[in-house]
Amino acid sequence: MKSEFTNQLITGIQSVPIIYIPHFHYSLVDEVLMEILGSRPGKPSSLGLGRDSIMEFDISRGIVDFYTKKEEKDLSAYSKLSTFITCIVDYDDYFEKEKIFLFKDFAEAMQDSKMLSLLKLFASKYENGCYDDLVTIIIVSPEPVSMLPESIQKFLTIVDILPPNVDEIKSVLLKAVGEKCLQDDAKARRYVDDMVRTLQGLQMYEVKQTLRTVLSLTNGRLTGRAIEFALEEKKRIVKKSGIIEIVDTDIKFDDVGGLKRLQDDLQLKSRIFSNLGDAAKYNVPIPKGILIIGMPGCGKSMIAQATANKFGVSLLRLDVSRLMGKYVGESEANLRFALATAEAAHPCVLWIDEIEKAFAGTNNSGGNNDMLVMRMMGHFLTWMQERKTPVYIVATANDVMRPEFMRKGRFDEVYFVDFPDKTEREEILRKKIAKRYVSQKDSIFDFSGIGDWSAVVEPMEGEYGGFSGSEIECVLNIVVEEKFSCYLTSKEKSNDASFEPEKIKVTREDFSRAIGKIKSSVMSNQKSEKGGEKTSIERIREMQKVYKFINAKG
Repeated sequence: MKSEFTNQLITGIQSVPIIYIPHFHYSLVDEVLMEILGSRPGKPSSLGLGRDSIMEFDISRGIVDFYTKKEEKDLSAYSKLSTFITCIVDYDDYFEKEKIFLFKDFAEAMQDSKMLSLLKLFASKYENGCYDDLVTIIIVSPEPVSMLPESIQKFLTIVDILPPNVDEIKSVLLKAVGEKCLQDDAKARRYVDDMVRTLQGLQMYEVKQTLRTVLSLTNGRLTGRAIEFALEEKKRIVKKSGIIEIVDTDIKFDDVGGLKRLQDDLQLKSRIFSNLGDAAKYNVPIPKGILIIGMPGCGKSMIAQATANKFGVSLLRLDVSRLMGKYVGESEANLRFALATAEAAHPCVLWIDEIEKAFAGTNNSGGNNDMLVMRMMGHFLTWMQERKTPVYIVATANDVMRPEFMRKGRFDEVYFVDFPDKTEREEILRKKIAKRYVSQKDSIFDFSGIGDWSAVVEPMEGEYGGFSGSEIECVLNIVVEEKFSCYLTSKEKSNDASFEPEKIKVTREDFSRAIGKIKSSVMSNQKSEKGGEKTSIERIREMQKVYKFINAKG
């Protein structure tokens, strides 16, 4: 939000020696500084500073005029970076009116030991009262602070540029489309809120860039097609982060077999989430989200996708494997960026798959990694506790979690997903067949002769329970592939261009053979050796005995 960034920048100029802005939108920083300096017509300086209170240094050209970006040739004697920084440190001898010294793309230069020493000396002299309170170095660079040398990080005050809010996006949209055009086009007016919602979560530069691209494709008109273009552009931009992605999903609760209690609870949450205005009016708390712990391949990920579909909001997926960075502080910065993106894109569902991998810590790590995990976990739990925006979290885990996540209040509820029982296995298999084959007009597979479906799924069971949903799908795939191979053999033997295939009959025996091929390796048959390390399946079952989470089946 521009106003919040402006206020933070004003506060920083008044109180700290060095401000670091980790961002790429230089023109926005210039715009805000012009407003602070009173360089806009009719806007006096909020700090009593004038146009000549700022000096900008270009890494490639030396000192440039802040307003025109032209090289200050009469100051070429100070164009060497180290010379210029030394002049700032020895402030009284060189400058009369300048208070703010602006550097862009400066992160690489900060790797130099001499440059670091000068910056630290400047901060030390500021602390000792050697300068006017408004004398400030402002550094703008797209690199996260975690990529800077650790020795300088403690001397920097970070001022983030947050994504624009709804009103700011709407203002840019109306300017881009033209309010007059909207007044004359009733259909376009209906798309304003949809477009604003689509653009939420992007930075202002990206909002403007996306609108330019989209409107050029629709001849400047705001249409349903423009919304589709904007969504595709947003996906492309968000995907570049490598941490958060927007997921398209057509999965509904009807596609999920079993987990009746969990589905019923989410139906209730969806009613609240779809009526946030009334909920806020009557002090009904915004649903926070759920943690689903349980057996791999048993529908946890499908529930996340079906939830977003039911809530009617975007689904954002956080890739926890990409949170961990190689630089000190980079992992925490990645997490903050991911959570900020989700908040800006509200209302949305944030799907954190295999969350235990991000906060595993003590299972198999050293002390340094444990400290990192604790810091990240602390930030995440604090964010969950304090956030006010409607970001509904669906976190899934295939292994044990830290006790801190189990406390009531972190999530709305924690659910346990066990391997499906016989009735659920039949429901899962029937739904998969119905969606992939029965509902397809040109399907050549005929499952009508199966007869007793309960007899088909009865042998789908191991030591700790039934086959998982993904393993049931694997059985179905084996059956279909083998029957399809038989069909191809018949087609090849016929050697007839007008070959008309007959329906391929699928039998119970086909399923029995397929089950036999994978039964020994299914998840529910995974057992640890006597005295050896327990499998994830055994760890999860033991955890459930202790915590007694709500069974997602009901």
